[in-house]
Amino acid sequence: MRRFLRIAATFHHPYYAPLHVAHRLGSFEAVDLEPRIVFAAEAAEAQRSLLRGEADLAVGGAIRAFLMADTAPPSQLLSIAEVNSRDGFFLLARERAADFRWSDLAGARLILFAEAPTPWLCLQDVLRRHGVDPSTVKVLAGLPVPAAVEAFLAGEADYLETGQPAAEELLERGAAHLAAEVGAHVGHITYTSFIVTPETRDARPELCRAAVTALARALRFMAAHDAAAITDLIAGDFPSIPRPRLERIVARYQRLGSWPAGPLVAREGIERLGRILVAGGLIRNAASFEAIADNRFAEAALRDLDPEPADRPAATQP
Repeated sequence: MRRFLRIAATFHHPYYAPLHVAHRLGSFEAVDLEPRIVFAAEAAEAQRSLLRGEADLAVGGAIRAFLMADTAPPSQLLSIAEVNSRDGFFLLARERAADFRWSDLAGARLILFAEAPTPWLCLQDVLRRHGVDPSTVKVLAGLPVPAAVEAFLAGEADYLETGQPAAEELLERGAAHLAAEVGAHVGHITYTSFIVTPETRDARPELCRAAVTALARALRFMAAHDAAAITDLIAGDFPSIPRPRLERIVARYQRLGSWPAGPLVAREGIERLGRILVAGGLIRNAASFEAIADNRFAEAALRDLDPEPADRPAATQP
């Protein structure tokens, strides 16, 4: 008998393709789950739905767990599987940027992605590592994506920080030029994860294990297939994005390593994100990996998918 799984997801974007692949591939049904996915209107809403008891699992940024642990410890949010392993945003320029250098941003006008703080914090980390003081950038904040694009095209800024599909559309039109794929410069961080409350982890471990196993199946499919196959699977979830554009988006994210090969939450990715948040002034202290992440279900999911052969000799004591 299938169990309902209420999922609150942050945004409806191709960046979160692992969730859509799991859904379309039937990975949830394979572990006797019937997903009910609700997409949040803003970045923090998915986690708020979780805390209100309106969802069993959230797909969102580990940043929220760090924030909660810093302001009202202990955190009531736990990452139990990694969904995105790279920053998914892009730095676009109004002028050709073939010889772009990070120092070009000093004194330049930059429109930030307004819907979440993590993209700008990650970009600040890249700037600092290249010797650029983020305070020298003339930032324009608070514009939702449509307004940000409009302002950029009107010449109100030299650079635009945005995600997909806006970035790909602007590049296709020749209305912008790619200065940098930010994720390639930030490196591996646990950007997005499956998140549950400690209460759900403790009271419903089988539900958590099944959900992570479904994700693990999807990640394996994505690691073994090209962008065309992934796009074929999820295109129905993104009817407003022309299929050729969606395939280019998927191919770009795939090339950047935006999606992990498996569900384990990387300690390095969590700890690196924490350092970025502290350096950017969002939090005072970064919680430990153990305080905001738990890999027991990811480890169990991998065992479920790769059980030990029955005829494998048992280990013997020397």
